[in-house]
Amino acid sequence: MRWFVVSVLLAAAVAAGGVAMKAAASSDEPAVATPPPPPPPPAASGKKSPAPAPAPAAKPSEPADKPSAAVDDASPPPPPPPPAAKSASKPSAPGAAPGAKPAPGAAEPAPPPPPPTPGAAPPPPPPAPGKGAPKVPTPPKSAIEPAAQAAPAPPRAGPPPKGSQLATEKNACLTCHGDPDLWDAQNQRLYLPKDKLADDVHFVKGVNCHDCHGGSPEVPEARLAHAEEDGFRKPLSEVRKACVHCHQVAATRLSESVHGKAGEKRDDLGRGTPLECKKCHGPTSHHLVASRDPRSPLFPDNQVKTCDDCHRQRLENYKNDLETYRTGVHGHGLYQSGLQVTAVCADCHGSHGIYYAGNAKSTLHPTRVAKTCGKCHRYIEEQLEASVHARGNGAGAMADRQAPGGKAKRKPSCTDCHQGHDQVHPESVAFRLALPHRCGNCHANLSTTYAMSLHGELTELGYGPAAKCSDCHGAHDILAVTDPNSRLAPGNRAATCGQCHVVGSGDFANFDPHIDHTDPARNPLVHGVYLFFLTLLITVFAVFGVHTVLWFVRSLIHVWQHGRPKGLVPGHKAYVRFVPFHRWSHAFLLISFLGLALTGLPLKYSESAWAKSLAFALGGFQQTSTWHRIFGLVTFGCFFIYIGRMVRHVVARGIRKGSLEKAVFGPDSPVPNWRDLKDLVRMIRWFFGLGPKPTFERWSYWEKFDFWGACADVVIIGCTGLILWFPVLFTAFLPAVTLNIAKVIHSTQALLATGFVFAIHFFNTHFRPDKFPADMSVLTGLVSEEEMAEERPDYLERMRASGELDQRLAEVPPQRRLWTIKLLGYVALCVGLALLAGMIVAGLGM
Repeated sequence: MRWFVVSVLLAAAVAAGGVAMKAAASSDEPAVATPPPPPPPPAASGKKSPAPAPAPAAKPSEPADKPSAAVDDASPPPPPPPPAAKSASKPSAPGAAPGAKPAPGAAEPAPPPPPPTPGAAPPPPPPAPGKGAPKVPTPPKSAIEPAAQAAPAPPRAGPPPKGSQLATEKNACLTCHGDPDLWDAQNQRLYLPKDKLADDVHFVKGVNCHDCHGGSPEVPEARLAHAEEDGFRKPLSEVRKACVHCHQVAATRLSESVHGKAGEKRDDLGRGTPLECKKCHGPTSHHLVASRDPRSPLFPDNQVKTCDDCHRQRLENYKNDLETYRTGVHGHGLYQSGLQVTAVCADCHGSHGIYYAGNAKSTLHPTRVAKTCGKCHRYIEEQLEASVHARGNGAGAMADRQAPGGKAKRKPSCTDCHQGHDQVHPESVAFRLALPHRCGNCHANLSTTYAMSLHGELTELGYGPAAKCSDCHGAHDILAVTDPNSRLAPGNRAATCGQCHVVGSGDFANFDPHIDHTDPARNPLVHGVYLFFLTLLITVFAVFGVHTVLWFVRSLIHVWQHGRPKGLVPGHKAYVRFVPFHRWSHAFLLISFLGLALTGLPLKYSESAWAKSLAFALGGFQQTSTWHRIFGLVTFGCFFIYIGRMVRHVVARGIRKGSLEKAVFGPDSPVPNWRDLKDLVRMIRWFFGLGPKPTFERWSYWEKFDFWGACADVVIIGCTGLILWFPVLFTAFLPAVTLNIAKVIHSTQALLATGFVFAIHFFNTHFRPDKFPADMSVLTGLVSEEEMAEERPDYLERMRASGELDQRLAEVPPQRRLWTIKLLGYVALCVGLALLAGMIVAGLGM
């Protein structure tokens, strides 16, 4: 019905066109200020239309690309666009409502003037109405109709890029929507308090109701103000699309970003739609505050939660971003230090143009992330640009060769070292412990050799102060070693090492921590030393391993056939085999040896989980290193005291017997002699059933081997330990490679010592079938008569012949004391076996 009325009115207007134009030319009232149509295009016949009369230029607040409707007598005009800012239309007749359509017979709007030529003088102003104003010619219908028929319907106009700037008193929308009494509870959402609009970022900047909703804001009648033919938009989904008219760049970036298909709705093809603006900017469209306003969802301390709320609901691989951010260095700066300048989500990922890090447009792409971080860390970015990691084509770009000690052909950038939302402080222990592994992503071989060094082993155990890659090479200012400004240039090494060590004038600064003792090409001398001690270790375990297995099998058969000799019985008599000095020396040596193993093996197997747990349980490296040195000094003390006493007894015995040779190689001496070799042969024959079970004198051949092996271990392991304890002192007169050699020897020989004691010595003494579960002689100093008669009959007869046997008789302690001694012995055995199991597990790579 509406279109029928419009058609009738249009026909009447065309019929009275000539009269109306004459009246408009001579009238004192100006024409209706509606947007003029553009000049019609040339007719098909090639005839030019008459030149339009000049008209006043458009106001500056009106956009230049504002579309206009073409004049068409045969069809109704399209609905007009929303009114431009500060362009109040005057009624065509007194008493007409603002925005009402022209009455029949009203003049058609004059065409706009042609665009001014650059540099040309402005046209003269038109004469005042009624005083010789030229008559505006009407273009022929034949020149207008073809163009109007060929032209498509113009698109619905959008709001001006900066808002219409309509004055508040002229905005009739607030008459209804600002009155709380007009809206019931169901429609309360349509009520817009003026105090909220006063804070709205759009309203403050001149963006008014009709810029988003369309319609006529100056018309007080709701039906006319909401007329769809006047551009009113509904439903609300159409209103939200109006954001694009002002925020075109943001909308384009959003459609390309990861949020471009993250909307809750789907299109006709089932594809995701762009995320709605309100998801980030807030659900209250009429009370949007600037992102720098503390009430904004995008204010720094709110932004992380805004992003996290959405990710928590939508992402399948959600990783609790809010909590991880809080624990990171940026979150600490925001929540703990209260710094608004700290980085939040948009600072790193971008705002509307958020892309996957692999996309070249992403702010976190390897080639762009340095610029992103440089917005806050400018001086660090400058250091990075001058380093080996960014010279040439910049950080994150492809390199022309592989990284030293690796296969990567891409230069690292910020996120290669500083990863994830939970970025910890670069000076924290957590960051320092992870740094060698991150450097190893590019420098795999160098990372492996670093792990072999003392610095790497300490790092694996969780010791933060140990030197890391950045302590020697630098962090962001890494230069080639050949560069004179490098921290590792010959002239700068002393200062670099001096951060941790007191470097003198010796060769310490030339120490190479990356020497691989398994690589002969890197250093043949270190590799040769490693091969020698590795061969010694394998030989000892191979020989005595076979000896142990054969002994176990043959002894098991012998016990099955003949039983075991009777052991100690409380209150009964027994023979003293070890005097108190022997027992106390053995106790101190046992404690120091287990202490050295407990504090040293975690460093040897630092990559194993059990070693890390053990080191942590013992207080970390700061505690274990102190105790390791104390136990080492105790071992040195036991060694020197025992050797001194032994030498004194041998010399005294030689003087008493008149022969030093008999004293040194006699039956009471621990020095090997010819009988030991004969006993070994008889033992091997017994293993294979080729002879009777051999008997021994005071000391058997395997006991002498254990004794002198322990003495050799104390000398070798102890001396190399002193070199590693005082590296600067020893490199003052020894070459720096001595430190590498000392570490290889100390580590390999310690493995031999602990493995031999926990496997071979424990079996020879405690775990063979005729002694299991423990030999109490070294713990109590006593041995029963049956045991003495079966194992050492020659020694028993010699003591009886010399009259010393009765002097060696003693009473076995009570049962309670025996159990206490046994318990302590079992604890020591269990500790040793547990360490042996850990060594086996680590050796098998489990």
